[in-house]
Amino acid sequence: MDSAHILRRWPLVVLAVLLPLWCVGTLYRGSWTPDEPREADIVRHMANQADHTLANFAGTPFLEKPPLAYWVSAEANHVFGDSIRASRAPNILYAAVAVFAIGALAFAMAGAESALLASLLAGSSLLILRVSIWLAPDACLIAACTVALLGAYLGYVAKPGFAKLSAYTLMHVAAAIGFMAKSAPGWLVPVLALLTLIVWERRWNELRRPELYAGLLPQALIIVPWIVSVWREPAGPHALRVLFLDNLAGRFATIASADGTAYSAGHQNWPGRYLVELPFSLLPWTFLVIAALRAAWTRFRNGTLSTGWRFAIASSVPFVVLLSVASTARDIYAAPAVPGLTLLVALWMRDPSKSAPSRFALKATRVLVLGIALVMALATALIAAASGGDAIDVLVLPMLIALLAILCLMKARRLDAGGEHIGGLATTVAAFAIAVALGSVATFPAIDRWQDLPAMARAIHHDSEGKPLALLQPDETTLAMFDDSLRSAPLSINAKGGLAIGAVSDWFCEHPDDGRLLVMLPGHAPGEVSRLLGRWWHARPPGDGDAGFLERDGVAKLLLRYELPHGRRYGVMGPASGPCHHEALAIERP
Repeated sequence: MDSAHILRRWPLVVLAVLLPLWCVGTLYRGSWTPDEPREADIVRHMANQADHTLANFAGTPFLEKPPLAYWVSAEANHVFGDSIRASRAPNILYAAVAVFAIGALAFAMAGAESALLASLLAGSSLLILRVSIWLAPDACLIAACTVALLGAYLGYVAKPGFAKLSAYTLMHVAAAIGFMAKSAPGWLVPVLALLTLIVWERRWNELRRPELYAGLLPQALIIVPWIVSVWREPAGPHALRVLFLDNLAGRFATIASADGTAYSAGHQNWPGRYLVELPFSLLPWTFLVIAALRAAWTRFRNGTLSTGWRFAIASSVPFVVLLSVASTARDIYAAPAVPGLTLLVALWMRDPSKSAPSRFALKATRVLVLGIALVMALATALIAAASGGDAIDVLVLPMLIALLAILCLMKARRLDAGGEHIGGLATTVAAFAIAVALGSVATFPAIDRWQDLPAMARAIHHDSEGKPLALLQPDETTLAMFDDSLRSAPLSINAKGGLAIGAVSDWFCEHPDDGRLLVMLPGHAPGEVSRLLGRWWHARPPGDGDAGFLERDGVAKLLLRYELPHGRRYGVMGPASGPCHHEALAIERP
C-alpha cells in the first residue's frame, strides 16, 4: 500500500495506532488516585439521584464544575453497568473527537500529511493521553476545545455567508459544551485564539461579522436552561456564586469563597511553573515542539508566518500565559494548549525549509521513545519478578516490548534517512504506542492491587462494625473511599492543630468504650517491588504523623493499621485511658 493511499485514510491509521492506548487506559484498570475515586463517587450519585441539576459528592453538592461530563458518565453506567470502567467508556469517544478535530484542522491548513501527524502527536502526548483515559471532565473539555478551535479557524478563513456562519456556529456550540463540561476554559481557549489572531493580523472587520455572533443563540439554548434550573434550587444563588465567581476567581486570586473553600491554597502556582512542567507533559514529542517553536520564531522575524502558523500559536501560547498568572496551577490545566502545539509541529514538518534542527529533533525523539520503551519493559520485568511471575512474565513480555519498539524505530530511522520524514515520525508514534499499550497490559493489574481502596474500606468497616467511627481531616479520596464503596461516609472531624486534639478528645469522651477514629498515615506502604529493591536500596520507613502525635499526647491509641502495597496507609485509633479533655468541638458532617 503506497503512502498516498495511507494518507487518504489517515483517520483509520490514527485509530489503529491510538485506539489500543485508549481502550487499555480506560477499560483495563480500576479507580486510581488522584481524583478518580472522587469522580466515581460523583458519577454514582448522578446515576441515582432524582434531580440531575447539580453534581453531588459524598452527599453534598459539588460546585466546582457544571454537570455535563457527569451526566454522560451516569448514562454510560445505566447502559454498561455500575462500574468505573463504564464511567470512563465515554472517554474513548472524547479522545476520538479531539484527535479527529485537530486532524481536520491540520488538514484544512496543510493537507493529509499534517492531519495525520497532528492527530497522532496530539493523541499520544503524555498530558493529552492522561486526560483522555482519566475519569474527569477534562476529557470532555479537550474534545470540545479542539472542535471549537476547528470552527474558529474555518470561520475565520471562510468567505462571508453560509460557510462562515456554519463554522462559527460550530465554534459556539463546542464552546458551550466545553463550558458545560468544565466552565470557563470551554470559552477561553477558542476566544483567546480567535481574538489573538484578529489582533495579530489586524482584521478588525471580522469583529463586525454577524456570522461571528449568530452562534450565541445556540450557546444560550444550551447553557441558560441549566443556569435557570440551578437558580431554582433551594440554595441556587449560592450555588451559582460558587460555580461562576468563587471557583473561577479563586483560581486567580485569594478570595473568601462562599462555601469556605480556599482554592488558592491547593496546587499553588509559582513563576515559570508551566515552562518547567510543559516539557514533561509534551513527552515524547518535546524536542519536536521546541524545534517547531524555534521555526515559528524564525518565520516571525522574517515576516513569513502564515495564518495557519499564527493560529497554531494563538491557540496555545496565550492560554499558557493566562494560566501562568493564576494563583493555582496543575499540569492538566494546560492540556487545552497541547493540540495547538502539536498542530505547530505538523505545520513545521511540512515546511520545506527545515534542515539541521529537524534532523536533531527527530533523532532526539527516537531516543526518547526508545528510553520510554525500555522503561516500560524494565517496569514490566520488575513487577513480574517481585510478584513471583514465571519466565514469560519476567523475560519474554519485556523483551517483546523492547524488540517491537526497536524494530519500529529502526524502520522510522530508515524512512527519515530516505527523506520520508512524515512516515518516519508516524512510525515513531507507533513504536511509542506499542510499548505503552503492552507495558500497561502487563503492569495495570499490579497497580490495581496497589490502588484497591474499596477493599481497604470494606476491611475498615468490617473491623469497626457496630462501633461509632469518625474520620480525622479526611481528604476527598478518603470520603469517596467510604461513600462509593459503602454508600455512606462516617462523621468527619475537620479541625486542625490544637483544635483537632480537643475535638478528638471530645469524640472519645462521648464514646469512651467503643469510639473509633480513622487517621490517614503519611507516606506509602511497602510492597513487593520495594521489598525487591530493598536488597540494594533501603528507604526510611514513614512515621505515623497525626496518629503518632495523638498517641504521644495521650488522646488516643493506635489499634489497627491498614495498608495497600505501595499505596495509602490508615490507622484506626481508640480511646486512651485517662481523663477526658473538654475543648471546642469541631465536628462536621461530610
